[in-house]
Amino acid sequence: MIDRLSFLTGEALTALRRNYTMTFAAIITAAVSLFLIGGLGYVYMRTTEYARSLTGRFEMRVILKDGTTPAQISDTANTIRLIEGVKEVFWIPKEKAWARDKSKFPDLTEGVENPYPDAFKVTLTDVHGGELIATKIHSLPAVASGDEGVQYLKDVQRFVDDGLHTLRWVGGAVGGLLFVAAGLLIYNAIRLTVLARRLEIRVMQLVGASRFTIRVPFLIEGIVQGALGGLVAGGLLLLANNAFAAFLVSRSAFASLPPFPFWQLTSILCACGALYGFLCSNLAVHTPLKFR
Repeated sequence: MIDRLSFLTGEALTALRRNYTMTFAAIITAAVSLFLIGGLGYVYMRTTEYARSLTGRFEMRVILKDGTTPAQISDTANTIRLIEGVKEVFWIPKEKAWARDKSKFPDLTEGVENPYPDAFKVTLTDVHGGELIATKIHSLPAVASGDEGVQYLKDVQRFVDDGLHTLRWVGGAVGGLLFVAAGLLIYNAIRLTVLARRLEIRVMQLVGASRFTIRVPFLIEGIVQGALGGLVAGGLLLLANNAFAAFLVSRSAFASLPPFPFWQLTSILCACGALYGFLCSNLAVHTPLKFR
């Protein structure tokens, strides 16, 4: 069994050395495609995390109408809590807000009547639902009308949504095209190897070699090409992340990036590349060759 595995592996490595030009092209193309797909996926993941963190950094401020009674305030708070996507609702009494400002700015607030209305601070479970939640809150009778009724970072939300949408489309289009190109190169490399070794394959068939024994070295070749492409892509992503981190530090001493998950990301890219190489090489040798 060990001798057989050694033979199959040796045949695959020999084929990789013989067709080093095609092998190199297939690995580099797979690496570039996996680099773009992995890079865009990583940026998308970090952007999504940032979007989720917005709920902790920013809140929605709900302004109530003048003359709202305590019972109406309580009913409005309970109604807002029932809206899907709302995490917490805090009542901000106008007296408390005015007392805070009077203690901070006694000179500016002296002799001035309390201009603040009662309000709520609303935090969300998902910032992407802000616009829909704001519309539902606006419809409540105790909420002030107009844009002042519900205040939140609408522009930030739209910017994040548009950025994620663009990343999805760009990553899918560019990465998909390069992934197809890498697959074609792996396919051609394996197919050319099959054609170049057709005499050897014919001799192996004549001496009774099984279909499995003939096909496995080519499958290993495709797996190795795809996995090496994933490894190179992981290294490129690490270099790109370090370069961007250095750029941020040069602009601001307080700017930083989260730790780069090199081994986790590289393992995923290698696994994806190996699987893709296996599929492409299997397709290349799927139809048995006919020899004269």
